Amino acid sequence: MMLALTGTNPYSFDRLVRPLDVLAAKHGWEVFIQLGHTHYEPQHCKAEPFVERARLLDMIAEAELVVTQGGYGSMRDALLYDKPIVAVPRSPEQGESTDYQDELVHAMEDLGYLIGVYDIDNLESAIASAHNFLPAARKKSRIPELLNDYLASL
Repeated sequence: MMLALTGTNPYSFDRLVRPLDVLAAKHGWEVFIQLGHTHYEPQHCKAEPFVERARLLDMIAEAELVVTQGGYGSMRDALLYDKPIVAVPRSPEQGESTDYQDELVHAMEDLGYLIGVYDIDNLESAIASAHNFLPAARKKSRIPELLNDYLASL
């Protein structure tokens, strides 16, 4: 299951939800979208405006992939569960927020925590890449494991 988060921002995020709905139909993806204040109503995805936090965290834990807006809270929650993340920053020019999310998404992408989508036409390829993406949080050194194995063999 793919989980999409639009956050609690008081603005619509049709620019993410509409193409995700189209892609879900095209590929037969199982997608749940936490819509927030988004106006577009998905036809091919399950969706609810808001989900209680405990349930949302359970959904993140069960998701194969999280597609999210570029807000800190949504990305942080997905990172807590080491999920592959595709982040689409909201844009003030498009009436999606009052602040820019690009800078945070770029910074998190540069650190290897997620895949950023700055042109929504790249959403499909970003999702395809995310299925093989290993977030930096999971790229842990194998040295402690190897040392423990070696010591256990003595």
